[in-house]
Amino acid sequence: MSALALIDGNSFYCSCERVFDAKLETRSFGQRVTSKVEMEQAVASYATRLGEKLRRHGLATDHVTVFMHTSQFDDDEPQRNVSMTVDIPEATNDTLQLIKSARRAVDQLWRSGFRYSKAGIITQDLVAPPIPQLALFDGLNHERAARVMAAMDAANARFGRGTVVPAAIGTKVKWATKFEMRSPRYTTRWDELPKVI
Repeated sequence: MSALALIDGNSFYCSCERVFDAKLETRSFGQRVTSKVEMEQAVASYATRLGEKLRRHGLATDHVTVFMHTSQFDDDEPQRNVSMTVDIPEATNDTLQLIKSARRAVDQLWRSGFRYSKAGIITQDLVAPPIPQLALFDGLNHERAARVMAAMDAANARFGRGTVVPAAIGTKVKWATKFEMRSPRYTTRWDELPKVI
């Protein structure tokens, strides 16, 4: 993590914030999403990835913002661009709690009749898990959640990401991003290096 100073010269506003790559998880869909179930699966997938990133960096969050929109390039189709922030009672990096909160947002935002091209989940105001503000009622079992997430992370680290995932993601995803046109990743993937014979 690194610090970033944001300065607005018009109103002399200055803010110093931490820059962290785990607060945004979003992708364009490989094909348009037209069903609520597919949207819930996509958002659950993004919440799962967000939880992985938060745990890797030792952070937690107490709210998530879910957004979804149609493509601005589909002029002949109805347009929609919506977002909603859901508060979580206690700061957490538990994937199951993040999914539950994100799905509440999908329930509120979903409208049929649109062909959504992108969705995502955003968070901010990240805190360290040992010192979260605890809820007075309906508290989360942090010890149990930590053990479950540690087991899931260990299995995924050993056998590859996506080996153990919450059922909310689904098993057959039509909306997944397509990577056929992606350029080779020579600097980060050994299997994509050109071979000289």
